[in-house]
Amino acid sequence: MDQRQNSQLKQNLMDCGTRPAHAQHKLQEREQWGSKIEFILAVAGHIVGLGNVWRFPYLCYKNGGGVFFIPYVLFLFTCGIPLFFLETSLGQYTSQGGITCWRKICPLFEGLGYGSQVVVLYTGVYYIIILAWSFLYLFSSFKSELPWATCRNSWNTEKHADLHTAKCHGM
Repeated sequence: MDQRQNSQLKQNLMDCGTRPAHAQHKLQEREQWGSKIEFILAVAGHIVGLGNVWRFPYLCYKNGGGVFFIPYVLFLFTCGIPLFFLETSLGQYTSQGGITCWRKICPLFEGLGYGSQVVVLYTGVYYIIILAWSFLYLFSSFKSELPWATCRNSWNTEKHADLHTAKCHGM
């Protein structure tokens, strides 16, 4: 069975009961991955992010060190990896986005797609704020006098202590 017949069979199976029999529709061809390595690299780039490198050691330290690692690995293998494979295989099978792939399975599950997009939105905003602060400090560090090194700033109060001269202003 060639790829076109296979995709037509998948489409017919997914449309079973969701559309009237007389409705005619054009199949919109979607782009495919160029190779398996391209897909694997794209998935790896999506998985390994700022949270894995920056936040995981902090969470381990905050929640008990090595003791935190045991439930983490347990939930990784019982929830994380199976859900990752579910989402990846569902997206590959339906060739749809995060919202429409759940709609294809069952129209009631469309809310799962919207919920996942809200999580993606919040995560994006979170990372953008962290990057904005990082860039602020990076570009501020190129000045000859660092803004946080002196008391001559607009945000300082009269009761601010100058650590370099050990003088307290108004205290």
